[in-house]
Amino acid sequence: CISATFSSTLDSHPGCRGLNLLFMLNELYQIFLNLNKIFSLILFIEWYLTVNQEISFTNYSDDKDFKNLFISNEIFDEQISETNKILFRIPNELSHIDNLILTYDGQNLFDSSTSHFGTIFDLENMLQTIENEFGKNFLIIGITSNEKRHLQYNPYPKENEINHAETHIKNIVLNFLPSVLNHLNVNFENTNQIVAGASMGGLMSIKTSILFPQFRNIISLSPAFWFGYPRVLEDVNNLSNESSTYLYTGKKEGHIFGDHVKNIFPNHWDLDFSNNDDFYYSGVKKIEDSLKSNNKTVIFSFQENGHHNETSWATAILEILGKLIWNLLALNFKLRSGKK
Repeated sequence: CISATFSSTLDSHPGCRGLNLLFMLNELYQIFLNLNKIFSLILFIEWYLTVNQEISFTNYSDDKDFKNLFISNEIFDEQISETNKILFRIPNELSHIDNLILTYDGQNLFDSSTSHFGTIFDLENMLQTIENEFGKNFLIIGITSNEKRHLQYNPYPKENEINHAETHIKNIVLNFLPSVLNHLNVNFENTNQIVAGASMGGLMSIKTSILFPQFRNIISLSPAFWFGYPRVLEDVNNLSNESSTYLYTGKKEGHIFGDHVKNIFPNHWDLDFSNNDDFYYSGVKKIEDSLKSNNKTVIFSFQENGHHNETSWATAILEILGKLIWNLLALNFKLRSGKK
């Protein structure tokens, strides 16, 4: 039988067919193991090339309106063959950073010429107002997105698909942020670390805090919940108990869907399918409910006429930042007073 296993006339030996099958299965298994090793090696090489890229910074523009703004060279993401840039805004005083906000879709923050939809948060004017009112400064670090945003910004891919979003988040926190700190020669000691994003970036902000709990304050604007539904409802339980999620949505955001949502998404989802606007609102409310049921701190807000764009989000984030700073000031007062 042993010799028959390796002969060209195996099928003429019925008693050895079982042994032959085992041999073939073992060969296939060895091939699978080798392919898995090769795949892992490729992923490691891609990661190594990404994190070891040289990152440099220049002034964003000669325009005086952008005097506090700086931008990096293009940083190549090997996994998706796309690039990102780091955009950061410095406060007038750098001896101590009171608040760091890490943001997604950084191209939509300051400059309408780079915004995806031509509208921006107008963050510079907003921050100057808050800094003057509260006496607390902000360092903003924005990461630009690209044409493969649907891959890089989806923390909940289908089973057996690569989680490009988690890789991106880890690159940002472990590589991108230190490059800014080294460039500015500052540290984050006693700095409030905040992460913010809108739509798919709203999902990314939640996932960032789950992976890196030092980002205790989360600003999630109109999170695109359907990319991770219902897994995002389960995942929020992995947030730190010390986290605070500032969750927002508008009641007129259904315009982003090209068809009636009942024709797009599984109708068994426990959401409001009566119309697109109510569908969006009900999905974000589900995230709020899940945060509450898991005993996580959540501050929910909405706008009756809020749309899915930077104009509505700019109004929302101004209110949210005001609440957030007040809450941080109250927390610091309690700590200094020795109260629990």
